[in-house]
Amino acid sequence: MISVHRTLPDCRSDMCRKRIKQFNGSLPEFSVVLVFNNEAWTTLLRSVHSLINRTPQHLLKEILLVDDNSDFDHLRGPLHRHFRLFPKVKIIHSPQRIGLIRARLLGFDSTVAPVVIFLDSHVECFPGWAESMLIRITRNPQAVVFPIIESISDRNFGVQCTARIEEYCTFLWKTLQYHWVPIPRRELNRRMDDDDSYRSPVMPGGIFAVTREFFTKLGKYDPKLGFWGGENMELSFKTWMCGGTLEMDPCSYVGHVFRLGGSIKVDASVIFRNAVRVAEVWMDDYKNYFYEMNNYRNINPGNVTDRVLLRQSLQCKSFAWYLKNLFPEQTFPHSMNYAGEIRSRAFAKCIDSNIQNHEASIRPILIGCSGFGRNQVWYMGVSGHIFQEDLHVHFICVTGVSVLHSAKECQPPGPHWEYRKDNSLYHVPTGKCLTADGVTDNLSMTPCTNSSLQKWHFQERRTDLGFPRYT
Repeated sequence: MISVHRTLPDCRSDMCRKRIKQFNGSLPEFSVVLVFNNEAWTTLLRSVHSLINRTPQHLLKEILLVDDNSDFDHLRGPLHRHFRLFPKVKIIHSPQRIGLIRARLLGFDSTVAPVVIFLDSHVECFPGWAESMLIRITRNPQAVVFPIIESISDRNFGVQCTARIEEYCTFLWKTLQYHWVPIPRRELNRRMDDDDSYRSPVMPGGIFAVTREFFTKLGKYDPKLGFWGGENMELSFKTWMCGGTLEMDPCSYVGHVFRLGGSIKVDASVIFRNAVRVAEVWMDDYKNYFYEMNNYRNINPGNVTDRVLLRQSLQCKSFAWYLKNLFPEQTFPHSMNYAGEIRSRAFAKCIDSNIQNHEASIRPILIGCSGFGRNQVWYMGVSGHIFQEDLHVHFICVTGVSVLHSAKECQPPGPHWEYRKDNSLYHVPTGKCLTADGVTDNLSMTPCTNSSLQKWHFQERRTDLGFPRYT
């Protein structure tokens, strides 16, 4: 069995270690809020003991363990007995399941220190994990700071240091969920030293440090977000738009167990409703790209008046400002003639990009129409290119004369298409038409006929909504 007091490597650079030693100011005390539900015994204990063992005790005010109505017996009496000799550890039991977001709010409202650090229940804190984030917050009390997240194996709990920090967080327009991308050159050039933080457009999740005052000023989490999902997007957007900064600290490391399939089981409709609430409050007309990519699913976000008023009272900047300053690499499908499903008129099926994790090239297929959009939403403008766009553009390309694939770049004969009045999709360079197989999910290019296998319905883009640019 792996000890709950096991040794972890020090992943920090020499400059990071020197930075803490040379800091001559005083650092604030902090409270930790750690939410759990049915967490494994040793995993939870390692989470707590790692932060106790690797935190200067004069800085650690308290650890609030918030039990979101666990079923496991060991998370009741045995947990209290284990920590009875640790007066800084306080355990709060929710009498009913309230979800991660509200459980964090429950813990936050019970904290007393000027800085609060939120942690997950399956983490391990590395040497120097807290001091560096506290230094950044001391210098900028309106900074929200998150550490470098190292992956802990869910099989053998092995962990190793990232050799080089090369990615930070942006978000996927299709889902409004975080996504790691290479750090752009403009951000690398902005930093003066290797221990300078990275200005990240969004945060990956629930491990971060913030002052009580600034988190409260921002309205904490939206309390009407259900269970889990979207809270990191909301906090990221409003941190930047309402006067703060969101920083990834290259001198702070926390390990996280990423379980296969995830550790939290949440109805997808709850996650999507949360995303809609965030979009309605913070994204202005850019929300229409998100809705379009999700086929305008009719989800009621509930009343968002109080959050809109919060944004107005804080005099927050526009989402266009956010994109221009934090995410200028993002492009948008402007001036599109068609935007939506490409549906077969012969079958109740749609063309799906079949893309997972933004592969460079993959074969589109014809499958049942999900009604959710996402991988089944396509764009076509005056260029005649049929493509999907999120963080990367993927075109429907033709290789040779018959084989289709989706790729970031099309090689000759090129991606020029025409959607014709007879409802065919005509590939101009080859003079052939997009054809359904009729038996399998395959798509191919064949000579144009009047066959129903070559008839498609491609939705025209809505003209009653705004699809803005930010430049």
